[in-house]
Amino acid sequence: MPQGKFTLSAPVLPETVTSEDGNEYPVDPDFRTVLACLERLADPDAEDLSKALFVAARFYKGNPPPDMWPLFERFLLCGESAADGEDDPVMDFEQDADAIYASFRQQYGIDLIREKLHWMEFRLLLRGLCEDTKFGELLKLRQLDPNDYAEKDRAKLRSLQDMVAIHPRVGLKEAQLQAELDRRLRAGEDPAEILKQLQEEV
Repeated sequence: MPQGKFTLSAPVLPETVTSEDGNEYPVDPDFRTVLACLERLADPDAEDLSKALFVAARFYKGNPPPDMWPLFERFLLCGESAADGEDDPVMDFEQDADAIYASFRQQYGIDLIREKLHWMEFRLLLRGLCEDTKFGELLKLRQLDPNDYAEKDRAKLRSLQDMVAIHPRVGLKEAQLQAELDRRLRAGEDPAEILKQLQEEV
């Protein structure tokens, strides 16, 4: 049987996107740029125009295509389809930043503060992190079902999951209202007015 030489080709790391108008548009594919765009898009205090201008300037280098949003999503997913029914995300890039940094250092010896990585490389390496890294342990803990454990252990597990739970982002006004609600509840004051404002904010 002939001996064939096995070679593993490197993945194509695109630095442009092709628009529906047939033109190619250069992008900044560095993972820091993509994460900065995601952070701005998730900011509840940022207006839609501000978000669009940020992505246009940072990711598209000031020259966005007419179909910038679907192209950004396609780049983000590296050509894959968006997962259906993903209502409860198990990770958050901002909240998990320390764990991701520590895990890349532990498993790959990569310093994410200093080293440049294409978004596709970053995404593949992130997926490859083992369970014994800090990030891997975090994901595993979030996905455990307390009902699979003895009743005496469930309260402790739920407490640990609460400590690492993903917190929904809230705007500045909502955060201020929540702080005022907490103050009124501690002081025994009527919270009805604040509750009404919170409902309107949400």
